[in-house]
Amino acid sequence: LYRLPANAKAEFLNQVKSRLDVQIYQQGRLLRSEGLQLAPVLDQTLATSVPLGLTFAADKQPLFRLWAPTADQVRLWHQGKNGWQVYPMQDSKGVWSFEQAPVDWYQSYYQYEVRAYSPWSGKFETHRVTDPYSISLNQNSQASQIIDLNDRQWQPVNWSGLQIQNPEPEAISIYELQLRDFSSADPALAPKDRGKYTAFTQSGLGMMHLKQLAQAGLSHVHLLPVFDIATIPEGASEQVQPQIPGAEPDSERQQEAIGKLRAQDAFNWGYDPLHYGVPEGSYSTNPNGATRILEFRKMVQALEQAGLHTIMDVVYNHTHAWGAEPQSLLDKIVPGYYHRLDARGQIQQSSCCPDTATEHLMMQRLMVDTVVRWARDYKVSGFRFDLMGHHTQANLQAVRQALDQLTLVQDGIDGASIYLYGEGWQFGSLNAILPEQAMHQKNTAGTGVGTFNDRMRDALRGGNFDHATRSDQGWINGLFLNPNQSPWNTDTPSEPAGQRQQVLNYGNLIRLSLAGNLSEYVLTDDLGQQRPGKTYAYRGSTPAAYALDPQENINYLSAHDNYSLWDQIAAKAPFENHSTSATERAAMQRLGLAAVILGQGVPFLHAGSEILRSKSGDGDSYDSGDWFNAIDWTYQGNGWGKGLPPAWRNQKEWPFWQPRLTQAQFQPSQQDILETLALVQKTLRIRKATPLLRLRTAAEIQQQVRFLNAEAGAKQVPGLIVMHISDSGNLDPDRQAVLVILNANPRPITFRHGLLDASWRDFHLANLADSGPFVNARQGLLTQSLRIQTSSGERLIKPFACVDVSDGDWRIPAYSVSVLER
Repeated sequence: LYRLPANAKAEFLNQVKSRLDVQIYQQGRLLRSEGLQLAPVLDQTLATSVPLGLTFAADKQPLFRLWAPTADQVRLWHQGKNGWQVYPMQDSKGVWSFEQAPVDWYQSYYQYEVRAYSPWSGKFETHRVTDPYSISLNQNSQASQIIDLNDRQWQPVNWSGLQIQNPEPEAISIYELQLRDFSSADPALAPKDRGKYTAFTQSGLGMMHLKQLAQAGLSHVHLLPVFDIATIPEGASEQVQPQIPGAEPDSERQQEAIGKLRAQDAFNWGYDPLHYGVPEGSYSTNPNGATRILEFRKMVQALEQAGLHTIMDVVYNHTHAWGAEPQSLLDKIVPGYYHRLDARGQIQQSSCCPDTATEHLMMQRLMVDTVVRWARDYKVSGFRFDLMGHHTQANLQAVRQALDQLTLVQDGIDGASIYLYGEGWQFGSLNAILPEQAMHQKNTAGTGVGTFNDRMRDALRGGNFDHATRSDQGWINGLFLNPNQSPWNTDTPSEPAGQRQQVLNYGNLIRLSLAGNLSEYVLTDDLGQQRPGKTYAYRGSTPAAYALDPQENINYLSAHDNYSLWDQIAAKAPFENHSTSATERAAMQRLGLAAVILGQGVPFLHAGSEILRSKSGDGDSYDSGDWFNAIDWTYQGNGWGKGLPPAWRNQKEWPFWQPRLTQAQFQPSQQDILETLALVQKTLRIRKATPLLRLRTAAEIQQQVRFLNAEAGAKQVPGLIVMHISDSGNLDPDRQAVLVILNANPRPITFRHGLLDASWRDFHLANLADSGPFVNARQGLLTQSLRIQTSSGERLIKPFACVDVSDGDWRIPAYSVSVLER
């Protein structure tokens, strides 16, 4: 690593505006010449804390600043009444500024023209670009708009009075939702609101569903990317919606119609950022200008009024394009700086796209500044970082420190209560060069930042693998207890007799996850030995448990990417010789969702999993259109059998899915759907009602959580988890202890333990207006029926089977979830 001396002269710094080479000579003969990677030099000498982007003087005069230290010329283009006019900008230590703009430029548009040396072409290039700190944009992000976020015309009524205070992290529960999935097929909405921010402000079926979940205890809605997205045409007239033909459930025709137009429709998950700090225009009723700002804020306000905080999915680990490509932005301004380069100077792309280098100071600053903007100016309550292992610990610490400065009095949000989490997978370009600094699971311990717990995910549902070649089962869908004959049901396919051991191993991973996935939590293993969670293995030799605090553990079973939970179960539960009914599959799903909700840490639900949502076998639906992604809030169907999944990613799996898509055992009834929704609502209520399911420290969990069946060691009952949580810390005034029983066996079983006697009662949620009467647990029933509001009226869902509480042996129903108290 080459560094400049601290007293480097200004004239030397000007040389960064041209090509710089490192040359190696031997005895006066040039051996090699390579272009110099300038990022370390720029960070050492020209990184700045000067306000960037568009700001306003006291008299509302717009001020423009762009960090472009390698540019030898920058000009401001302004679109006025007489068209575009050009103004020179002044350079001061790499920050180009224009401060003579008149006040009447307000709401007009601007661009920057940047001339800089490009290492990609080996010559100086001139590009007209938008502002990377853009506040507002025109349609399709061709120009930045001069807008003040403090202007009240872009704020909803009572916006300044909206005060955001998040609950403690362990009290958070998260619902991951894609904006078009939410409303594109909602029959209760006007067409103009479907797939828009405004859907959250209307009385649609989707909002009715979210309000019921909020009343039950859901706290946060996590929105897939809603910043400015590079690949969605923003104007309604530009979008082409495919006409889906009527066809059989296993037909190729549906996906074929989508495939022809998938680049032109309105759907994309949005993991292709263009501007990090501006709402996406295609989700607005008017993408041209600041309407998107107002409608985004109205969405946040409507969710808050429903009792739900907003989380944003942010993608700072890559850009959509680089170099001179049309949708490249950062690399046209400071070529070669914003992306992570390998030793040969090539841009790394382990994230799927050009990896950003957030270890560089000004890329980190862009990340921090725009996150603060979303929190302060849009009142976003949490952030999920895509491929967080591509960021450093210092990046997340900088974000945390900046958010902590926001206060209710000054900013309308308690920044210290904003929750941060992300994908902590250990791979990629940063991990290859700075493994000890990368923000992956191992390195998040002690930071308070949450990561997704793939241990619980894989143990509950089975491995996350290609169903064309393997369908290894998990704890909820039949491993050992109701096998599907797959040779992959053990770690060693040649040894199928190991299924019992595998289901016991999975039981250990699930118990650790229910205990917050804490590295030091001591659990009795299947040999009767007590040992800390970090000594258990996951996928070979990787430590199973890694968290130091429960808020760092996000328990989940499915998310937007990969297969929906219903499709995972469809692929893994016995099909041919050992057929599994739709009702049994729904019970398996309920079992898995209950484990997620009732565990210590932060539960995370994929939208629609509570109503058995299917994507018809599509394992990667990021551009599969509304047809495969829309959620049916009428509860009439779950999306199964909409045709074969898209050929451009799933065709090799067609022989696997085709015989299943037409079978009745894969199509749930409305009763199956509503019973699953009722179970999710009930478990959310239970979690909200007792602090014992939301313990705040590792010490509390170690002291108060134990697993009764595991204490039997090798004699434990496979497929049974009995979690006992005592109130030794006087945390709960209403109960002494809570008992959670999860039974994955396909048949009823009996269980005996010294702590199980007639003093236990089914969890009684008193004073809930939408709950039915209390039923004594001795009758073998859950506490309440639940009233579910549907599009056709209210439905009373009868109680589920529960354990038979009596002295001696307890009888536990098949595929059951029981929560008791005393």
